[in-house]
Amino acid sequence: MCSTSKEGVILSVDPLSCLHDEPVHIKVSGLKPGQDVTLWSSMRDVRNAHFVSYAHYRADGNGEIDVDEMKSLGGQYEGLMPMGLLGTLVPAPNEYKYTRFFKRDVENPNVVTVGVYDGHISIEALCLSEDLKLLSSVIHKRHYMAPGVQRIPVRYGKVRGSLFLPPGDGPFPGIVDMFGTAGGLLEFRSAQLACRGFASLALAFFNYEDLPKVVEEFDIAYFEEAVEYLLKHKKVLGHGVGVIGTSKGGDLAVSMAAFIPSVIACVTINGFFAPANQGMRVKGFLYPPFKWDRNRVVMNDDGVFNAKLSIPPRTDIEKFLLPLEKSRSAFLFLVGSDDQNVNAEFQARWACKYLAQHNYRHDYRVESFPGTGHLIEPPFSPHCYASFQHTFMSAICWGGSAKYHTLGQEKAWKKMQDFLWHHLVEKGRVDNETHLSSVALRSHL
Repeated sequence: MCSTSKEGVILSVDPLSCLHDEPVHIKVSGLKPGQDVTLWSSMRDVRNAHFVSYAHYRADGNGEIDVDEMKSLGGQYEGLMPMGLLGTLVPAPNEYKYTRFFKRDVENPNVVTVGVYDGHISIEALCLSEDLKLLSSVIHKRHYMAPGVQRIPVRYGKVRGSLFLPPGDGPFPGIVDMFGTAGGLLEFRSAQLACRGFASLALAFFNYEDLPKVVEEFDIAYFEEAVEYLLKHKKVLGHGVGVIGTSKGGDLAVSMAAFIPSVIACVTINGFFAPANQGMRVKGFLYPPFKWDRNRVVMNDDGVFNAKLSIPPRTDIEKFLLPLEKSRSAFLFLVGSDDQNVNAEFQARWACKYLAQHNYRHDYRVESFPGTGHLIEPPFSPHCYASFQHTFMSAICWGGSAKYHTLGQEKAWKKMQDFLWHHLVEKGRVDNETHLSSVALRSHL
């Protein structure tokens, strides 16, 4: 859990190895009373892009620093932020500034170097100078897959993706998990959901293997086939599934809830309540999409594009609304109040108003997180304020402040799991024996 330097400085990270959604406790001892130091973290993603964070602290009268209890005096964040060294990781000064941390190899952990340096040092000096006094350092590993979690590549009919199964015989609540316009296959959320008792299918829907590189419209039949695959699996509860979608994946999730009766729990994360940019074909009928108005995209003072105002007014989007009132699904809309890519909170609250007007008999709710941006991911994923986006072929602002985004991700992760567990297990049409077995499993995990 710790490393001791020649000077007797002890840096501890507890635990030294853990699941990615778990917090750690960082402490330093053996310092001089009142000594100024810089805590530093460093990590590389799948592309070898270098991400760093740093914070300035001052030792107490015992020569100790406890990050859980002491405030940062400056650096990448200020104030009390126990997981700040992980939540505020940003591209190093020699990297492209607007780079998003990508994790595709979930079978290997993220490896984080945590160090403590003498004095209050700038990020440029930390990255570029070789004359700094390193007092102590440790290597910390953050795993996406718990022991016993299985990753199963999926090629079922036209369906492409990866299924993640918790350890044990099950059956487990099943989930279809989707992201947005980044395309390809992102597995990190599904891998972590499997650690928490869910059978999660990370579903690709374009630009992966033999799937189309570009999609002009989607067909609900593809997503029906994904649900069919889950429900046929012997380790998945067979009475219904949940769906999770971020951004573009959000309106795909809503489409699945609207047209696939077996979808009984739907989580959208900063998504839409109508098809965006690509339409949805349902049994020969095309539900057309609304389009972003590129003429309303503005440039922020920091030189990145803000697409929030490019979303059409609500009265225009209403023309493209899906028949949500015919769904059998419960809806949870997770939104960041500082989402600078989509006016997600307004859309989510309007969708709930629409459901209320139609006397919708299933659960629906909005959970909003102050200061949180567009890319709400599992806890302690590095906050990304802006990154290159293929739709606009430019750096796009996602919003959020590092401190509140980190807090928002923790809260959203718990809200999402509780919602899915409630609707897929506790309210599911399962016999009492299976129900108790599943609850016991989750308590064990």
